[in-house]
Amino acid sequence: MIVAAFISDRGDLYIDDCLKSFEEHVDLDLIDAHEVFDDREHHLGMAGNAQAAWDWALKMDADHLLHIEEDMRFIRTVPLREMRAVLEQHEHLAQVVLKREPWSAEEIRAGGQMECAPHLYTQCSDAHHSWMEHQTLFSMNPCLIPREVLEIGWVPGPGGVERSITDACLDVGYSFAYYGRRHDPPYVRHVGHVRSQGHRW
Repeated sequence: MIVAAFISDRGDLYIDDCLKSFEEHVDLDLIDAHEVFDDREHHLGMAGNAQAAWDWALKMDADHLLHIEEDMRFIRTVPLREMRAVLEQHEHLAQVVLKREPWSAEEIRAGGQMECAPHLYTQCSDAHHSWMEHQTLFSMNPCLIPREVLEIGWVPGPGGVERSITDACLDVGYSFAYYGRRHDPPYVRHVGHVRSQGHRW
């Protein structure tokens, strides 16, 4: 069972466009349920809102969660079935992430996310799929996450929420992956160039 959670804190402009692009590029027959987690009043913070989404996925008895922040747009067909197969066949992976376009000045200069530090990403493949494996950071970009990682939850720590869950996953032997090959085109585009007023982690 795959469920999808949309993490929202900006309002209708962002989430409506995100849902529209999702419906256009994802095989909805593979999604058993979806929910929007709206924290535009900023009561939960980013980590709290993400944890609420993960808790919902666990209560839904999901095997996998498609985690989506509202400031992402799907721009080509998402290989959801293939992403699930990679996770099921390679249980040391904590997530399979959809590649986005270069966004920061550093990424744009280098030509991409992975091009900033190419030695940290290893091309892997099996008989049917390819992915870029690494141990740098658990990504909040659109990704498929197995239940066992949802059960770890958002562990608080001094390095920030992404760093904390990264370390928690690494401590139990997980690695992370981007679906596809190093120079494949992106699946998603980031549009949230400015944080919403009142945003907090």
